[in-house]
Amino acid sequence: MVPLDKLKVVAISKKIGSEDILKNVSFSLKEREIKVILGASGSGKTSILNSIAGIIRPDSGSIIKDGKDVTDLEIEKRNIGFVFQDLGLFYSMNVAENVAYGLRIRSRDLHEINDKVAEISDALSIASHLQKFPSQLSGGEKQLVALARTLITGPDLILMDEPLSSLDSFLRNSMRWYIKDIQKKFGVSIIYVTHDLADAEILGDSIAILHEGSILDDGEKDRILNHPKTAETARILGYNLYSTGGRNYAIHPSMVIVGGPVKVRIVYGETGIKHNYLIETEFGKLNVVTDQILNEGDGVSLERSIQLP
Repeated sequence: MVPLDKLKVVAISKKIGSEDILKNVSFSLKEREIKVILGASGSGKTSILNSIAGIIRPDSGSIIKDGKDVTDLEIEKRNIGFVFQDLGLFYSMNVAENVAYGLRIRSRDLHEINDKVAEISDALSIASHLQKFPSQLSGGEKQLVALARTLITGPDLILMDEPLSSLDSFLRNSMRWYIKDIQKKFGVSIIYVTHDLADAEILGDSIAILHEGSILDDGEKDRILNHPKTAETARILGYNLYSTGGRNYAIHPSMVIVGGPVKVRIVYGETGIKHNYLIETEFGKLNVVTDQILNEGDGVSLERSIQLP
């Protein structure tokens, strides 16, 4: 017997005023999978999450969870957790009270609440912060409190709306591994929306590319990242685009080979752990990320390019 998908979003559309914010959006999420929805600000990422959570109702289409249509089901009956971009912590409550909040409003027994708070705070390494207030925490610690508050009610699906966007690059990288660990420890499925390609590369089991309210592509991470199907998808993934011989091509900056027949002029170069260059070629300007030093007058190879439709 083929297992049911955890979630199926089927052709949902949403209009606000005269603007189509979601256009026939469809994708699925497997059990215990992390799906990253990658798109620019204003592309409709949050509207998709709000539709799944029940905060807004799509004008058409369906939300199917565990084989049941939940499109019109009340928010509290969907067993879905939501980690918002601004986290939504209560600054008048300490960490323990914030984490316990979801169980308190469900009128759970005090002993159960205390046990659950202890269990979840140990799992997320925030047990030493339970008596602190959010204003006393670092950005990463606040993120962990928000995750604990979401997980304590036992959702089987968690929606994350760019929760790491306010963190510096070091903390973002650390928190990504916490999120991967949550998937394993708690057996939940996760939909994570972001404009950050690094989030998609590290977190995603699968990736959906969203542009102006439409899904351009959706599939396993390796296929999406390494074999974009369209020029717009390639652009969102950071590829160089160029045309020659009446055909369109894409090549990722890391796939440009230093040493080759294509002559270059270095427009800008920055050396570091990885060397970054903007070069001018017969095919236009290209970005290059390489371990090798590129010198003026050197050539490059574009043999790893992908032909686009």
